[in-house]
Amino acid sequence: MYDSVKKLISRHKRKLIFSGAFLCGTAYVVYTIKKKIAEKREKDSREYVERCRRQQHYEATENTSDRMIIEFIKQLHLKYFVKNLCIDDIIEQLKKKNSVELWEKMRICVFTRACLLVYAETLLVITLKIQLNLLGGVVYKSLSQDSPPICSKTQEDYLSMFGYFIEEGVQRLEEYLRNKVLKYVQQVPIQEQYNLQDLEKIFYLIQTDVASDSDSPFRCIDSYVLHQVSQPREALLQDMVNETRELLKNEEIMSVARYCTCHSFNKLMDTIIVNMPNRSVALPTTVQMPFAKWLPILDRSVKVTENGDCNFKQDVHIDSKVKVLSANVYEGFCSA
Repeated sequence: MYDSVKKLISRHKRKLIFSGAFLCGTAYVVYTIKKKIAEKREKDSREYVERCRRQQHYEATENTSDRMIIEFIKQLHLKYFVKNLCIDDIIEQLKKKNSVELWEKMRICVFTRACLLVYAETLLVITLKIQLNLLGGVVYKSLSQDSPPICSKTQEDYLSMFGYFIEEGVQRLEEYLRNKVLKYVQQVPIQEQYNLQDLEKIFYLIQTDVASDSDSPFRCIDSYVLHQVSQPREALLQDMVNETRELLKNEEIMSVARYCTCHSFNKLMDTIIVNMPNRSVALPTTVQMPFAKWLPILDRSVKVTENGDCNFKQDVHIDSKVKVLSANVYEGFCSA
């Protein structure tokens, strides 16, 4: 029997070698494929978990930024708009004496407040969105790479730089916008008949002038919103500040800021329609009245109450373009 097996093997030696090689090769290929599939599944699983963690962290960052923005807007209203650009005293003086000078003062004040609300909230939202998502991305990167966490003092110092805007920057912005308002509002006779389209044209001219001006706040947002500090700082803080300033000078950021102001002016016109005395009119745009009568309507539309509330709701922070900007900034610093 041993001889029979030996002869059989001898006769089919080549077949057996090829068959063995084929079976071993097939087994190796199957093993390799299974291994690659397992590695791919493991990699996909890790990437999925990583995406989920990153998404959750981004959403938490966005929720925090939205809450902070609402709080900062209220602070801005309380610290600046409640105390400045208020026409109550002018109205009381007009009750005693109908003076052209007082009417001139009132219209400049009302239009400046309307424009300042639009531009101040836009700069506030854009800056805070960039700061908080930049910080969020840096924090997430340090956590994912098991790097030392960013200390709370560094984070506080970084975010506190925005306080300059509420303390001083908004005043500079008011002075800039007042000059634009004087240019287009002062020339309008108080008794001239105006409708909503005429009113909208004034805001459009101001908006266009600001956008094309070489000294426009859009071209130097950082100088309005961030405190200039000369003393040395820790390297990480200095890097974050430098990156923020670079972003605020980016053309894409300026484009988003211009878009937001345009959208806010449209919302302002809607708010004015809501505050018109005769809202039963089928076509509010056809209503004409002396320019002077539009001033109380505009005043009601942009009035800031003692508790910081305002009839004019811009909601820049929930705009889709601002959301995309936030996500891009976060992703850029999260994976940098």
